[in-house]
Amino acid sequence: MRTRDVVELLLLSVLWGAAYLFMRAAVPAFGPGPLIALRMAIAAAVLLPLLVWRGGVTQLAAHPVALLVLALPFTALPFLLLGFSAQHLTAGLLSVLNATAPLFAALLAHFMFHERLGRWRSAGLVIGFAGVALLTAGSGSLRSADGLLAVVAVLVTSALWSVGANFTRRRLGGMDSLALTVGSLAVASMAVAPLAALTWPAQQPPLRAWIEVVFLGVASSGLGFLLYYRLLRRIGPVRAMSVTFLNPVVALIAGALYLGESVTWQTLAGAAVVLLGTALSLGLWPRRSGV
Repeated sequence: MRTRDVVELLLLSVLWGAAYLFMRAAVPAFGPGPLIALRMAIAAAVLLPLLVWRGGVTQLAAHPVALLVLALPFTALPFLLLGFSAQHLTAGLLSVLNATAPLFAALLAHFMFHERLGRWRSAGLVIGFAGVALLTAGSGSLRSADGLLAVVAVLVTSALWSVGANFTRRRLGGMDSLALTVGSLAVASMAVAPLAALTWPAQQPPLRAWIEVVFLGVASSGLGFLLYYRLLRRIGPVRAMSVTFLNPVVALIAGALYLGESVTWQTLAGAAVVLLGTALSLGLWPRRSGV
């Protein structure tokens, strides 16, 4: 990868790593539906003037069906699942579990597109999912009785994003990154809006929660997805999704400092195993993994 791609991946890891933190912090005040609808609506509203200024609005009508598919099962649904999970899991655990996205991407590439994995990448898949088992063994890492269901929801999110990344590159690869970001987030926010209205909190959320939602909308979703779709086009879905390999570092540290979340040895060990498996499945280590 070029230096520019590496820098953008690092910036994206900070934006998305912090997103787990602020989602975990704000979801008790808003609930999943309102939080996700606001996050995506804010992001689309911030980026829409730039899209208009660049004359890219017409692109939104170029691929209506593909854009709808991207917005609903691959944007709105995964974020709702993450919003639900954030009520029951720590920010660090959310990010580590979501780091399995490249594992699902590798499985998809193998079974759908007949890409040969090789023994190292195959070992990475086994190790990565063993790390998930280590993370979720017992109740120490879970915040509530719904913790196991929340874990499953995060893993489903990772699987959906791996499919969505390949779908985006194959069906919407020629679409401008800004138009793709605005279109998918705007449609997704409108789809979630009825749920948000039905579940709007009876008590007005505090100012701190509103600030956290604004950060999620402007930085994590707006700028973050713009960077992600640019990287997706330049370096491909598997490498672009490797940002989830970097997110846990940000989320674990920030969760401990901002929310006072405890980082247990079980969490660290499970995270290390998941990330080792992810590195192997991406072919990042060892360098020669062709057999």
